[in-house]
Formats: sequence, C-alpha cells, structure tokens
Amino acid sequence: MKAFAPLREEDWLQLSMRSTLDIIYAIESYALQYVVLEEHSIGLKAKKLALIASRRAFNPNLQDISREIGRLMIAIALVYDWCNALFDEDEKKRLVIELKRLASLLECGYPPTHEGAFVGHTSEWMLMRDMMAAGIAIYEDDPEMYDYAAGRFLEEFVPARNFFYPSGWHHQGDNYGSYRYQAELFATWIFGRMGHAQVFDPRQERVGYQWIYARRPDGKLLRDGDADNPLYAENEYIKLFPLVYLMAGNYYGNGYFLEQQQIEHPVIPDMYLLFAILFHNPELGTKPISELPLTRYFEEPAGIMIARTGWNEGAVIGKQSSAALVEMKIGMYQYNNHQHLDAGAFQIYYKGYLAIDSGIYKGSSGKYQSPHNKYYFKRTVAHNAMLVHDPGELQEQPYIVDGKLTWPNVMDGGQRWPGAGKPPQNMEELLGGEYERGEVLAHSFGPDPQAPDYSYLKGDLTKAYSKKVRHYTRSFVCLNLKQAGVPAVLIVFDAVEAASKHFEKAWLLHSIEKPEISGKRTVIARTEDGYGGELAVDTLLPKEAAIEPVGGEGRQFESRGVHYANDFAATVEQGAWRIEVRPKEAAERDLFLHAIQIKDHDGEQAAEAKLVEAGDAVGVQVQGWLVLFSRSGLLLDGQLSIAADESGNRRKILVTDIANGIWLVHSRSVDGKQRSEQVEVTEGVWLTEAATGAVQLERMGANGEG
Repeated sequence: MKAFAPLREEDWLQLSMRSTLDIIYAIESYALQYVVLEEHSIGLKAKKLALIASRRAFNPNLQDISREIGRLMIAIALVYDWCNALFDEDEKKRLVIELKRLASLLECGYPPTHEGAFVGHTSEWMLMRDMMAAGIAIYEDDPEMYDYAAGRFLEEFVPARNFFYPSGWHHQGDNYGSYRYQAELFATWIFGRMGHAQVFDPRQERVGYQWIYARRPDGKLLRDGDADNPLYAENEYIKLFPLVYLMAGNYYGNGYFLEQQQIEHPVIPDMYLLFAILFHNPELGTKPISELPLTRYFEEPAGIMIARTGWNEGAVIGKQSSAALVEMKIGMYQYNNHQHLDAGAFQIYYKGYLAIDSGIYKGSSGKYQSPHNKYYFKRTVAHNAMLVHDPGELQEQPYIVDGKLTWPNVMDGGQRWPGAGKPPQNMEELLGGEYERGEVLAHSFGPDPQAPDYSYLKGDLTKAYSKKVRHYTRSFVCLNLKQAGVPAVLIVFDAVEAASKHFEKAWLLHSIEKPEISGKRTVIARTEDGYGGELAVDTLLPKEAAIEPVGGEGRQFESRGVHYANDFAATVEQGAWRIEVRPKEAAERDLFLHAIQIKDHDGEQAAEAKLVEAGDAVGVQVQGWLVLFSRSGLLLDGQLSIAADESGNRRKILVTDIANGIWLVHSRSVDGKQRSEQVEVTEGVWLTEAATGAVQLERMGANGEG
C-alpha cells in the first residue's frame, strides 16, 4: 500500500487541504498496520483520522461524487470494525451519526430507495459495497443501515442479477458492465465472509468470460454499449478495472480469470492494493486461456455468441495475428441506461476492426445526454443491424415519464426504446413484456466443441421493433475454415416482413475505411496503422439490390440525412462509413442473404459466393461449404433435395432450420454410387462433411416413423 509518513500535530489541522483519496489511504494504512502489528499508537492514529475525516463536507450535486463519499465510508467502516476496542461509546455514536450523514448524500438516498434494481449509479458501489459494509461495521450498535441496505439488496438486487447471470453476459457493456460487475462481486465477498457463500446465483462467475472472449489480438475489445474509460487508446493493451478478475478469480477459484488478471494487472495500483490483500488466495494457480473452446454461447436471457479462430498471445499486441473474432447477437431484453438498441447486430475483427459498432462515447457531443449519443450512437442506425423506415413513425419528440425527460424517439428506422428509454425498476417491470426485444430460436456449434467448424445462432427480433415490423428473424452461421489467409466466413440471413410494402428496409454494415462496391460485392479493408484485414461482402439476396455507401467527411454519423457530429479525434474506431443494402422493388416481405469472407487484404481475391436454391431452402455455397436456411421461416419438415455441385468437388453441407427427429439421407457420389442412412437431428441443424453429389433428405418423424 501507499506509504505514509507519521502525521505531525499540525498535519491533523490541515486535513481539509488533502484529497479525500489521500485521507482514505492514510486511514486504511493505519488500520491495517494496527491489525497486523497490534501497535496501540497506530490504532489511535487510525481512530483519530477516521473521526476527523467522517465530518468531511461534500457537495452532493457534483457528478459522481457518490463514488468518493462511498469510498470514504468504506475506510471509516474498516476502522470502526478493526479498531473497535479503541473507541469509547461517545466516539462510536459520533461515527454512526456521520456515516448516516454521508449515506444521505449518496445518489441512492438514505434509506436507499432511489433508482431501479438493474442499472444506474445505485447499481454500483453505494448499496452493494459502501452502505452494506458500513452497516455491517456498526450493526451491533445500530442495525438500521444494514437493514436498509441488505433489505433492498436481497429483495430487488439479487433477483435482478440472478436473472441475467446464467447468460454470462453483463448488459451494461464492456466498460460499465465490468465496472458494475466489480460492485456485485463486493456484495458476493461481503456475504461470503459472513457465511452466505451463494448470496447470488453462482453462475455469476460466468460473466467474467464475456471480456475474455471479446478480447481482440490488438489488445482492445469488441465494443459493447457506452464504451468509455481508456478503451480507445491506440497501441495499448486495454485493461479492465483492476478488481474484476482478481475478485472473480479468487472467489470462484477460476484459473482462467487469474491468468487474465496477471496479463492485465501484474502489479496492483495503490488505490486497489488493500482489496488485493483482502481477497487474494496465494494457493490458487492460473490456467492458460488458450485451453478454452473457441466458441462460447452466452445463453438466455442474452442470446449472444462469440466465435474465434484462435487465442491471443497474452498482452502482446498482435495486429497481424491470425485470430479472427465474430460476435453474433440476438439480445433478448433491453435494460436501457448504457445499453444500445442493437438487437441482432454483429461485429467482426481480423487484422483490424472491420464490421464495427459506430459512434463514440467521448468528445464534445459524445456524453450521455448529447445529440450524438441520443440520436446516433445508442441507436440501431449505428450498428450492423436492420432498419425498417415507417414515414409515419413518431418524429423527434421528447418523452416525459414520471415528470422527467427521458430518451426521445426519432424517425431513424431503428428499434424502439422500451419504456421510452426509462430503465425497468424491478423484475416485475422487466418481465412485463415492454422490455422484451428478442427470442433465441436455435443455437449450436460443432462438431468439435473445442474448435468448432461452424457456430450457428438464430433469433426472432420482431419485438425489438414497433408495429412497423410484423415478423423478423435473423440467422448467423460463422464458418471456421481453419486455413491461413481466409480464416472464416460469416453468413447472415434475414427474413423481414414489414406492416406495409412502402416501409423501406435497409441492411447495414459499418466500417472505418471507405467500402469499395463493385456490382453485388463490397470490399471493406483495414489497412492503416499496421493492420491488414479485409471483408469480401457478397449480397446474394435480394437478387435486385441497391448497395449505397454512406459516410465520409460530414456524414460519418448520419441518420436520415442529419449528421450528429462529434469532434473526438483520438481514435478512428468510431468509424466513418457504412453500406446500406435495400431491395430495388417494394414488398412487405424480403429476404437478405450475405456471405462475408474474412481475409487478408494483401491475399488473393475472395472466392465466388454462389446463391443456391433448393426447394423450400435457400443458401450460399462458398469456400467448400454449402449453408442452407428455410426460405419461409418455417422448419424444414418434409423432403429436401440438394443438387450436386456443378464442379463435382467435395463440400460440407450445413442445413439449418431443420426439424428435430430421424431423417433418411440419400446421397449419390459423382461416380453414381447411391448411399442411404438414418441420422438424428437434435439441435435444428444437419451437417455432412464429405458430400460430392446430390443429397436428398426425408424426415421419418420424431421417432423414426415414416
């Protein structure tokens, strides 16, 4: 911990001149030395400093001041607990009064009734660490603070988190999600030390995998939500907050988390050192992250999949690494706050950020209530998703909810703001229907679970949109080609039915550098700053499509002809371009099919991607694979005939949207030999790895009966 010289008598009179953090360091340093060394004089210094600091004045109207106030409450609580025998009754009463005064200055209020149970600053330290810890310290003398904090925590905060913990995905993103995960882990540790080892669902542990899988080889993260902190720094390995993996790894004995902790924070900063001492278990060892499977499904209620082709080399910044990352998102619930309207979005990284989340949470117009944030960055138009434009949809107009101005709606063609942007307050409100935005219909990866050849995710996104959308499903298939130069292919299939054929649909893909469009192929590259990746994007459906580039100077963050500018220039990661793919002819229902080959920019031209139509199925043949989807959206449940490849080459065939049960498969090789076998479909997909000729599938029924 930070070393402090003994305070002289005149120093005690100058405490008001010191920063709150310096005072906290001193209090905790003296308290810890007293516990370890049992030196009476040091304990008295801790007591005296805590009594003086407890009277410190704060302006509760300053932004984020609750974090500073709460941190001081923790230091005072430690002294009250560790040095308790040194206090007389009057001194204890004084500290209890001052702790309640400090608690009353917190945003959550005292009693802590403000804000909801899912998001907001109350979902950080105030209740789950600061008030809880102080309440425990003074409990024997005054149980009120603990009863207030623990009462609301157990009734509202625990169910709210146990709802999303099974997914292993924190809905508040890479920055705010990891920050709030720390606060939640403090509550876990506090109750664990009191003998309640599972105050939360133990699947809380899974959340730590979110940022391991989203870690890019260049040291950054795939962006999620209101990314802030140092996440934009160039040529640096971006570190999460120092307690994320330290607390989760030690509490759950997770060696992968402890490995990530060593990569990010081999040395703990002073302000976190006390907690590192309290929570570290030296008997635990690390485990290599490279042992983890390459694909991870972050299950319901998230419905997100990340497929990788390889792992990173520790903290080495590998801009030319052969590892590709693809994020495929359904996103079943909208919690608002720092979460975006991005249901159905995808991201791709390979030797550069290629299919990106556009916009930024920085700069003159990047803050929470700024036009760039409200009208662009948080909205669907800034993501690789689908727009459906209803000319009669609500135009720019503020909402007033409970007397407060909330997120306004704009006519951008994107997804709706559940609750008019107001976060759900509790589980009952979240599950009331308003905040639902998607449903996972199918997911699988394999056949090798450690290094899958394919990763598949499908969802119904109808509820993410207003009544302008009657029905919308999006399917993703990521193929791990396991070859140099072209490591992967992402296939995206959309079936969109609007309430009117006059509602214009637009398929979006955002990029940093300008896309090059030639016919129905778009090439997106990342060639600057030492990168060298490329996407070859083939638009196979609609057959008659218009592909338009949008971006460049003065149009980087454009939505329906309005540019929501932002002057933040420290990184190009906010993007500058996108393509919009539209059907040339108006129709209520449209199919979009895109094959996105992920490759080296300086390699050979990407192979041809062919549209394949097979009765009720439609799909793409590319890079030795044929991937099929149901054209109607209904499960394929009868017969399916797949013609032979014209070239006679071997190919892997993946059929999605196929009914579970027993299927009879007839295949004919190029030399005319016929083969028949029964196969069982269990996850809505069928895969064959060595088809050369025609293939016919016939469902025998759930139990093999014809």
